[in-house]
Amino acid sequence: MSYAGTGNQDRGGRETPAEHVQRLLSGFWHSQIIFVLARLRVADELAAGPRPAQDLAAAVGAHPGALLRLLRAAATVGLMAETGPDRYRLTEAGECLRSDSPTAIRELAVAYGSPTVWRLVGDFEQSVRTGGPVAPAVLGHSFWEHLATHPEEAEHFALGMGEQSAQVAADVAAAVDPSAHQRLVDVGGAYGVLLAALLEKAPAATGVLLDRPPVIEAARQRLQGSPLAGRIDLVGGDFLEEVPKGDLYLLKWILHDWDDEHAVRILATCRRAAAPGARLLLVEMLLPEPWAPSPVHLSDLAMLVLLGGRERTRSQYGDLLRAGGWEPEEVTSTSGRYSILQAAAMP
Repeated sequence: MSYAGTGNQDRGGRETPAEHVQRLLSGFWHSQIIFVLARLRVADELAAGPRPAQDLAAAVGAHPGALLRLLRAAATVGLMAETGPDRYRLTEAGECLRSDSPTAIRELAVAYGSPTVWRLVGDFEQSVRTGGPVAPAVLGHSFWEHLATHPEEAEHFALGMGEQSAQVAADVAAAVDPSAHQRLVDVGGAYGVLLAALLEKAPAATGVLLDRPPVIEAARQRLQGSPLAGRIDLVGGDFLEEVPKGDLYLLKWILHDWDDEHAVRILATCRRAAAPGARLLLVEMLLPEPWAPSPVHLSDLAMLVLLGGRERTRSQYGDLLRAGGWEPEEVTSTSGRYSILQAAAMP
């Protein structure tokens, strides 16, 4: 049985249709290679330079022969390079798995590759048949409720979102001028990466970071000693029920987690708390309209299976905003896959 997607190719060295499908089918091995490298912190151990596989195995607590096989596979998919017999270094892609990398996705790899996520994705067919998430059937409750009772998984998930936030926050801060606002409220903002970036541009403003209580406690530790710590109030709570008062609301990667009913509820909760003349910023990936192939469709499936949410088009977000009491205004594309949808509070 072949898992690598290799085999005969048609003339010209091109991949045959069957080989293309086989390569896609074996993608789960790529995911697990990344996950195990991340869990073992192999990239951190290689930060100083190449090391023999045997030495590396002792450092990460792995079986030497098995780790060597993992490193060879990782080199095959471009994460490692062999510099000598059984001696490996990180590639540019592999550097992303270092905890201290500016482009780190180590925590995201641990979160996405977790046994819980794999159990849910393994029941993907059920979501396609029912149109809903599989967590209630597989876990007995929602994915969010699962995280609330599994703090280690929740921490990896929050840290993974934080890793992705840095570049997006910089893009949003470059595209938006928050200086006219006095009170910025980051709704479900994890560790407040976006809030901090915008407060840097609005020196007269203060901020509120709202998230689940365990996330807020972790954020408190991370903000300790920061120049912005005195300007940010940390609030543990449920944004489906209540949010603090403010005049600029930030929702980054929030609404795509939820179905339309809950998304409107979140927007309406923000509108009830909003000061007169308040504005709202949504940061989301947009499905292409009209339809076109896009990586956003893959994220859309993840939202379906894990959370019961969905990615949306610009017009669909416009409908949600109006239903929640916000008038859509301009949409700004960032340098990445994300867009900024701005809205004003309806009278």
